[in-house]
Amino acid sequence: MSKRNEKCPYELFYEDDQIIVVYKKRDVFSVSTEDKKTYTHNLFYYLKQYLKKKNETCFIIHRLDFETSGLMIFGKNEKITAKIRATFASREAKRYYEAVVKETIPLGTECEIRQNLLEKGNTVIISEEPESKEAITKFRAVNYINIGTALNIEILTGRRNQIRIALHSKGLTLLGDKRYSNDENKRMYLNCYMLSFPKTEGLSVTGFKVDPLWIIKEKK
Repeated sequence: MSKRNEKCPYELFYEDDQIIVVYKKRDVFSVSTEDKKTYTHNLFYYLKQYLKKKNETCFIIHRLDFETSGLMIFGKNEKITAKIRATFASREAKRYYEAVVKETIPLGTECEIRQNLLEKGNTVIISEEPESKEAITKFRAVNYINIGTALNIEILTGRRNQIRIALHSKGLTLLGDKRYSNDENKRMYLNCYMLSFPKTEGLSVTGFKVDPLWIIKEKK
């Protein structure tokens, strides 16, 4: 991972002529919001400014919540962007996260959570309304740290607040999640540490991984 200007909300992880992969800091918006303060302080803006100096640009493929840190991939042209977006939609792309919950969960415990989620303004709720979208979250309790249980998480869909709502629905307290778990830790303990894509996409590199912050590395 390369060094970066401390004012930038990311670290450059990988780049070629088709894609750019970065590690987003926590407490940074992926894109701008209606708040003017975010118009020039968001990950997408910083990346466009960086690439503009090389006469290049980038396109949004997916997002991470403001409080969540981790890997994100952007396309450098519309064709590759559409192809990668399609792998997310078809669930061929793999996304792995780690989280820490306050509760003590027996190690090895596995759970798959299927919910329908609906965005209503700035909130997301569990809903059976026709416009709601399916969210599938899997987790495994991996190890303990001094503040709770570290979970390895895979999401098959990429809905807003998906992991946070899934854990909360199981009565688990995601550390630092003030919205759903009402926990006041300074940071939210949620981090995307690995992305992988099918070889059929034609990417020069199909897998990207950073060392997890809290879980013991598990082989995939």
